Amino acid sequence: MAYVNEPFSGEDNNFAIVKQAQGKVLGRLRYEVKSSMPSAGVKDYRFFADPLSPVPSEYENAVKFGFTGFMSRLDCKFDKIKNEEEAVQFLKENYKDCLVTFTPALRNNKFFVLDDLQKEGKTLFMDTDKDYVPVPVFGTVEHPVFGGNINKFCFHMKEGKPLPGLSKKYWDNEMEPEFVIATMKTYEGKIGPYIIFAPLYNDVFNSEVIGEGGAYFKSKRNSALGYALYDMQNTELKNHVLRCAKSPLWFIPREYLPEFRKNLKPVPQDGDILKDLGIEIIHDPIFLPAKENVLKIEETLADMVKNNNKENEIKTEDKKYDEKDFIKHLIKSSKDMGFLYSEKDLINFHISMKSSRLVILSGMSGIGKSGLVRTYGKALGLPKERTVLIPVRPSWMDDGDLLGYVDMKNMIYRPADTGLSELLIDAEKNPEKLYIICFDEMNLARAEHYFAQFISVLENEEEMKIRLYNPSLATRIYNSNQYPPEITIGNNIMFVGTVNVDESTYKFSDKILDRSNVITLKQGKFVNLSNVRNSKDINSREISATEFNTFRKTGDIELTEEELKFLDELNDSFYESGIMCGIGFRVAKQLDNYLKNIPDKINFTRKEGIDVQTVQRILTKIHGSSQQLKTLIDHDEEGNLTGKIAQVLDKYKNISMFEETRRVLKEKSGELKFYDYTL
Repeated sequence: MAYVNEPFSGEDNNFAIVKQAQGKVLGRLRYEVKSSMPSAGVKDYRFFADPLSPVPSEYENAVKFGFTGFMSRLDCKFDKIKNEEEAVQFLKENYKDCLVTFTPALRNNKFFVLDDLQKEGKTLFMDTDKDYVPVPVFGTVEHPVFGGNINKFCFHMKEGKPLPGLSKKYWDNEMEPEFVIATMKTYEGKIGPYIIFAPLYNDVFNSEVIGEGGAYFKSKRNSALGYALYDMQNTELKNHVLRCAKSPLWFIPREYLPEFRKNLKPVPQDGDILKDLGIEIIHDPIFLPAKENVLKIEETLADMVKNNNKENEIKTEDKKYDEKDFIKHLIKSSKDMGFLYSEKDLINFHISMKSSRLVILSGMSGIGKSGLVRTYGKALGLPKERTVLIPVRPSWMDDGDLLGYVDMKNMIYRPADTGLSELLIDAEKNPEKLYIICFDEMNLARAEHYFAQFISVLENEEEMKIRLYNPSLATRIYNSNQYPPEITIGNNIMFVGTVNVDESTYKFSDKILDRSNVITLKQGKFVNLSNVRNSKDINSREISATEFNTFRKTGDIELTEEELKFLDELNDSFYESGIMCGIGFRVAKQLDNYLKNIPDKINFTRKEGIDVQTVQRILTKIHGSSQQLKTLIDHDEEGNLTGKIAQVLDKYKNISMFEETRRVLKEKSGELKFYDYTL
């Protein structure tokens, strides 16, 4: 923050200390002024601006009170303004149909003032849009960044090299940019002129963007970099965007940010954006001696043939491995490995794996819970060392049994024999590779104890780190270079647990059930055994983390009003019954995430998704005695479901028939009748 000794900047002060903040703020001027006496014998008028974009943390109260400036600093004939009415008229005439940008400042540590006011343009919806967010923009259409060489810009983004044009004058380092925009050559109108770069999978860039030599952009959770072309023909978006006249910024209403990100696709590994967009570049002539020139031409022709073959291979593979075809491959792989999983279970498992950080497989012993994990890994083309089953031991008491501990006597970190620490470190070093970690018979020990750190990680999406030991010990631990104090858990790791329900196991608490999809696998029919084979040779192309994450869909909650009412009424029935069970916001958000991740045009509908999520996310938490649950779950003499839950299901059968939910409720009702309790 800059400090300035400013003359005539405050009433009763010849000089005032002004602290200038970093970055620009978008605002709107009020048609209101107040007479002011900055110093003896000097008359001025104060005007006011309301911020429309985020302000630095020190200036949060200014959102309520606004920023103030002096008319004498505006480009006007100030000495001819006679009174407040004329000053207001000047503002109306000159700033009526526009927004402004300015630098926030703090005068004498208590007055919010604005500096470097810049008149900007207008947007069609400037009177209704709000909560604008600044987005860095590199270059202009007339002068694109790096001369329009978008591949060079992409290289700087990927390799963490500085980008020119953005400084603390324009950008506040407290901000975490969701994406950046660059200008590029249009190649005779084929593409551009704007291209968006952003971390994939709903990630953002780190704050502390401005560093030595320029601006740096690194994703907060180590997500892969994605890009998308900005559609200039999309007039709806264009009418909401304020493009600054002199600052390298656009201001976009927060509600429209997802529209810019929705067409993101992974940046190619070689960073060649133009090639990925189908733009052929004719390179400059080769000025070499004749013999070298011939060799160079031969090499170029050979590369063209090789690249053409690769392109054909890639097109074939891309066609083969979209998500629908992956699901078909998964179903075929399960049969080839000799399992009798139903198609619905396999599809449900796949959707759960990509939409939830923890999936728990339940079912009778020997049904193939661990086998499903191995099948899924093989269908993804993962080697055995990246589809790992960790047998849980009944003696485990804390995460030291799972991860390891610090030997304070010898000052070394001793990893547990599970190999989990090494696996997590390897996954952190290889974010482009997928890993599946399965905790086999997860409830043989109390998961709330040994799995405590992971529960916190599943809760905190922004800071997903597992701590091996206190970072303050790192300089004293001899093998800290091999075992760092903290490991970042990326979205290239999928966690699965298998459970049996018997007298030798522990019941999960709501703390874990809230954070997981609990799938109870169904037993297949033995008569279908003749249709399966037992082959160890499953041919699968390995799917990278980047490819797998293209299957994932994220964004704001998209549950319909009817679906939200269903959750509310279900919640009300729980509260009225007095049981310790409820549907929290986390569960509703995860249910929505599951539904939006159901692939199009497959044998699994949204109505079925609502049904299985009601079972997997809500009914798993209903347990207790018949006295506690009799108003919720019951059935009449003819076996028809009664009780408050059944009434809610009947009322909302337009969103789902709840066939699976009713089946589970009948099971629970039977348990209450015969055993007087249900688990």
